[in-house]
Amino acid sequence: GDPLALQAAAERLTDQMHSLEREYDYIQLAMSTLEHANTQLQGRFSPALGKRSAEIFHQLTGDRYGGVSLDRSFHVTAEPAGSGVPRDVEYLSAGAADQLYLAVRLAICDLILPPENPAPIVLDDALATFDDARCAAALDYLRKEAEKRQILLFTCHSREAAFFRDDPAVSIQLLTAPEGEV
Repeated sequence: GDPLALQAAAERLTDQMHSLEREYDYIQLAMSTLEHANTQLQGRFSPALGKRSAEIFHQLTGDRYGGVSLDRSFHVTAEPAGSGVPRDVEYLSAGAADQLYLAVRLAICDLILPPENPAPIVLDDALATFDDARCAAALDYLRKEAEKRQILLFTCHSREAAFFRDDPAVSIQLLTAPEGEV
């Protein structure tokens, strides 16, 4: 081919390569900056989240657990009251693990939703796997929290409605199918 055309093509390709290398460097810098910011956020948020989760978990479990820890990757452990030895979530009973995860979710809401303009919390069958005692403890906690913000609890069980049947501050809405079934 024409040496001038080949030279021009080589120069265009070289310019394109340099442009792509600069773009790659910018992307690498952005990724590094985001990773650093994520590490700092985890370092700041994780202890506060663990503390608030522990307070909620303590109430949900009737004082059976005194602490909750979240590492930087947000892996959760719980400490039985008086034990001093944290247990990995996999070593908790299924009910306690569900209570722990509910406590963490509610703690996240407490920490990120603005208290001066409280957004509602929507829970969909969040208590479905709880036994009656755990369900009652969770409903007591949610009732107290509902004084600060609206909580919408959707469930396919009737025990939650029965629990709040005589509470005038709680509105119970039954959703029925077209055939009239609840």
